Amino acid sequence: MNNGDQLPSRMKLCRLLDTSRATIDKAIKELEKEGYLESHIGSGTYVARRLEGVNSEVMNWCLIVPDITENIYGRMAGSIERAAREWNVNIILCNSENSSEKQSEYIKRLIMAGVDGFIIVPVVMKTVVEGIGLYQSLVQSKIPFVFCNRDVEGVYAPIIKSNDFYGGYIATLHLLDHGYRNIVFLALKRYRTSIERCQGYISAIQHRNQEIVRKRILMLDNDNIEDCHDSLLSLLKSEIPVDAVFCFNDDIAFQAIRAVEDAGLRVSDDVGIMGYGDNESLLDMEIPLTTITHKTEDVGKLAARVLRKKMEKKEDEIFEYYLIEPEIVVRKSCLGKT
Repeated sequence: MNNGDQLPSRMKLCRLLDTSRATIDKAIKELEKEGYLESHIGSGTYVARRLEGVNSEVMNWCLIVPDITENIYGRMAGSIERAAREWNVNIILCNSENSSEKQSEYIKRLIMAGVDGFIIVPVVMKTVVEGIGLYQSLVQSKIPFVFCNRDVEGVYAPIIKSNDFYGGYIATLHLLDHGYRNIVFLALKRYRTSIERCQGYISAIQHRNQEIVRKRILMLDNDNIEDCHDSLLSLLKSEIPVDAVFCFNDDIAFQAIRAVEDAGLRVSDDVGIMGYGDNESLLDMEIPLTTITHKTEDVGKLAARVLRKKMEKKEDEIFEYYLIEPEIVVRKSCLGKT
């Protein structure tokens, strides 16, 4: 919508966005406070004219991420912004804080504000029905959008992500190639991404004709990262042999290092540790962490390109699924047993 355009009636917006009148009224009030909309008694609500005189060809895209404090999403936002800048596109960054309600609110508000496109890292859904319901208003609005990092079952949109299966596969092969044989997979939650990395871990072990030991697969399904430390420490003190840990992400790898040290063992020499994510905040650890990089910048850059093609109606050039191959960043946490 352009400056001065009138919004549809409240009733029509309720149907379009599949939401209540109270939600629409709340969203409009907030957009009025922020200067995006202006209401006239007896006339209706309009896109604010505060930006008249500027280049009307400038577009606004919204990027919604689960947690902007995570290193991966900061890097993704940077790469998207750099690509968008070349095309005269503004990026509106929204932090859903892993809340489906907050993500839904952002989507509905920005649809009404006239945003031109969305790049979304979806929150983790409990059910297929929940996922479809969350994005129904976006599908009905006909505004182009793409997903990053994970898709939403039942919602058709291009997905751009790092290949988690391949990442798990090369991480485990790296440990096997350095002499580790009793490798643990450690993850906090069980969802598509952790399952794909676990499948890569299992495939690598099978590829080398090693035994899959179910008790070495720790997928905790809770929200307390300290439990990763406790679960691994308990396993290290058991009779089950452990000489390496492939961790779902670098924060869990930090907990794994603590557990190894608390068990009186040496990182790398006794138990190799492999992380995932290449978190820059962990570079100063006493033993630098070997990890997998998502190549997040490449994911963000490609997401921006795909969204631009959708804006230009180049559907015949767009694939449904884009996979970026992750890479190993070799440091000193799993150099081999001594």
